[in-house]
Order: sequence, then C-alpha cells, then structure tokens
Amino acid sequence: MEEGADLRYLIFDFDGTLAWLRVDWGAVRARIEEVYGPLGGKPLFTWLRERGLRGLDISRALDIIREAELEAVKALDFDEEIVALLRRLREKGLRMALISMQDDEVLRRALEVMGAEGIFDFVVGRRTELLREEQIRRVLEGWGIEPEQAIFISDRPEDVELGLGMGLRALRLFYLDGSLKRWLRELLDEAINV
Repeated sequence: MEEGADLRYLIFDFDGTLAWLRVDWGAVRARIEEVYGPLGGKPLFTWLRERGLRGLDISRALDIIREAELEAVKALDFDEEIVALLRRLREKGLRMALISMQDDEVLRRALEVMGAEGIFDFVVGRRTELLREEQIRRVLEGWGIEPEQAIFISDRPEDVELGLGMGLRALRLFYLDGSLKRWLRELLDEAINV
C-alpha cells in the first residue's frame, strides 16, 4: 500500500480483473469479419473504437459481441471471496466503480451471478461509453473528484498506462493469479486498522 494514500475511490476493470468472462474471441472476430470484412489485423476493440469515432456503423458487431458475452455469463468464472472483500470494503466507506468494454447488460447480469449488486456506485460499460478515457471521466465527474484521488485497477497494461497518463494511480492486478485478492485483503486490513 502507498503510505498516506487516499484509498477511498477505486475504479475497477471487469474481465480479467474481477472475473473471467470466457468468450471465444477468435470465433467472435470471425463472425464480425463475415459481416464487415477483414479488420486489418487490428485488435477487435481498437477496430470498433476507430470505426465508431469515424461515424461508421458498428451496431451489428456490437450485437455479435453482446450475444457471445451474454452466453459466457452463464459460465462466469469468479471468486466469491473477492466479492466478499469488495462488500466489506464498501461497508468501510470505500467508493467503488466498475468500467468495462463489456456491454452494460452483460455487466448487470454478471454482477447478479456474482452476488455483487449494490457494491459499485457506477457501472459503465461500452453501451454507455465506448472509449475507456470517457468511462473513467464519467466516474470521476460522478464522484466530483480529481484523477489523483482515485486508483484504477486493470489487468491490461494499456489501461494502466492510460490511467497513469490521466493522473490516476493505476495498478495492474489479475483475478486469475490471485494478485487482486491479495491486494484487496491488504487494503481491508489497512481500512480496519485506520
């Protein structure tokens, strides 16, 4: 933990950070390429953002992704202890938000499956805001805080880089390797001892 840091505002990424949504992204990409043609070797969400920013249609691609994500929620891989830790941190007064490139409805259903409803002040998926920077800004504005007052937790290095560039403290932690759970335990211990 950072000495003297204000740890009251936490922004979490979802897939890979809090849980694992087992989507066959290769199959999703193939279906999208059937509709739109080759994606030019770009990562799927990069292609979506670029196409959306140019004002080109992405609605069918988003539908294909959403269908695959909703199917994957049925076999969502998550750790009940992480949910319990988040709930206890919430009880200690921490404020938490969830941002994700997943669809908003997918996130709602995933939180129901996890028993994690009511933990997050804000849940911002790609239907609400497609750009990660804007997802973060929306949360910060909702809380009425400056970026340096929040910590952004994601499994993706580009998210951590983005968060740091926006002035947040950012951590790269993972659901699957247990690093998120260890960090949450430390944070809870610190919150209890304050």
